[in-house]
Amino acid sequence: MKFSQSEDCISNISRFTRVVYSDSYFDSSGVSGEIPSTFAKLQNLHTVWASDNELTGSIPDFIATWSKLTSLRLEGNSFNGPIPSTFSNLTSLKVMLISDLSNGSSSLAFIKDMKSLTQLVLRNNNISDSIPSNIGEYQNLTQLDLSFNNIAGQIPDSLFNLSSLAYLFLGNNQLNGTLPAQKRVSLLNIDLSYNNLVGSFPSWVSQENLQLNLVANNFKIESSNSG
Repeated sequence: MKFSQSEDCISNISRFTRVVYSDSYFDSSGVSGEIPSTFAKLQNLHTVWASDNELTGSIPDFIATWSKLTSLRLEGNSFNGPIPSTFSNLTSLKVMLISDLSNGSSSLAFIKDMKSLTQLVLRNNNISDSIPSNIGEYQNLTQLDLSFNNIAGQIPDSLFNLSSLAYLFLGNNQLNGTLPAQKRVSLLNIDLSYNNLVGSFPSWVSQENLQLNLVANNFKIESSNSG
């Protein structure tokens, strides 16, 4: 059952916790305030879209008990961080979009077993961590956006060789190291700007139709002598 997009839908839904809801859509609905604790009883939810509203407070831990959840969109609100570590229980998730958290430092440990993800957007969430070393196992990913965080360390080469990945956005972090020698031809949108990457450019940077942003790094520009 889809929820109607109305300003008081949060309070209305909380009165009907015995109803078997499976889908909740209230993007850009003007709803505000904290997510009610009565929502913890909505155990049959598969989809929750609550983006671009005025939701506040912390992201509730009880969301981690929605074990059937496959799509969660909470971006564009006014939540406080961190992202609950208990979200590691949401291993059925295919889509997760959370952005613009205030306060609190999050890690990426909770995504360790989320191998079904196709879209992962965790933009501007005060994440202080490194990219998981097992990222090469996320073969269903089509989009990964970890921009505007405090992610450090090297970018695993395996990230550039995921079979489905088309969009990779890691700009405005503290990543270091070099670019891999190879990448998938299907990875056509890459933003690695404002990091601490070094070295020379691999041959794939000149690939046709590639949208690439590497500004504000420390790459070595090699000049050719016409001798």
